[in-house]
Amino acid sequence: MDKVLIYEKVINDLSHYFQGYAIDRTAKMSIIASTLSNKFPDWIFCGFYRAVDEKLLEIGPYQSSIVPCAQIKFSNGVCGMSARQRKSIIVDNVNNFDGYISCDDQTISEIVIPVFSKDKLIGVLDIDGRLESQFDLTDKKYLEKIVGYLK
Repeated sequence: MDKVLIYEKVINDLSHYFQGYAIDRTAKMSIIASTLSNKFPDWIFCGFYRAVDEKLLEIGPYQSSIVPCAQIKFSNGVCGMSARQRKSIIVDNVNNFDGYISCDDQTISEIVIPVFSKDKLIGVLDIDGRLESQFDLTDKKYLEKIVGYLK
């Protein structure tokens, strides 16, 4: 299935999951990570790192068969760069990314989307892929829309 159709289905599902009752941000992160992971089973890791202070990310809800890093400084890795620069980052091949933090030997590509609430960085959505150039501007567009549920 075309990934645009998958993303549109995810957005439709999430709008139904979150409609009609209030749940906290961590619960929403769990539902988002689970929904995305189930719709994109070829991803290695899909989860959130929460900003616990001005220069540190800590693992939040995620879906994966790997155990991720528990904490990431804003000065390290793709997640840290996304948090520091406050922008989405796509890495076609992590082996070519200076300062990449490896949690497994399967990840080849990565996309990281910063998450904001009232212009304050509250975390990042981190997704790892097993194929080179697995993520593109379509992924960026839809994932940025999806993290909007966390405002």
